[in-house]
Amino acid sequence: MFGKKKIEINAIQDSDLAEALKQTRQYNDLIEGKIHCVSCDTVMTENNIGVIQSQVINGVANLTFYCERIDCVDEFKRKLNE
Repeated sequence: MFGKKKIEINAIQDSDLAEALKQTRQYNDLIEGKIHCVSCDTVMTENNIGVIQSQVINGVANLTFYCERIDCVDEFKRKLNE
C-alpha cells in the first residue's frame, strides 16, 4: 500500500532481552554502557533500543544495536534492503 514494501519483523519481548544478551555474552556490556548504536554511536540502554540485529562473526553469535532515533532505524532499513 502506498508503494511501501512490506517486511517481516522478528521481535523479542523485554522480558527475554536479558536472556538473549546473556547467551551472546553481551549482558554485562549493555549494563556497563559498552554497547553503542552502530549508526550514531549513542550508548545503548534497555530504554533506547530501536533495533537489535543478530549476526554470526567467526562462528560466534553477536547482536548489533540501533538506537530508537528515526534516522538510525531508517539506516538499518536501508542496509537491510541492500
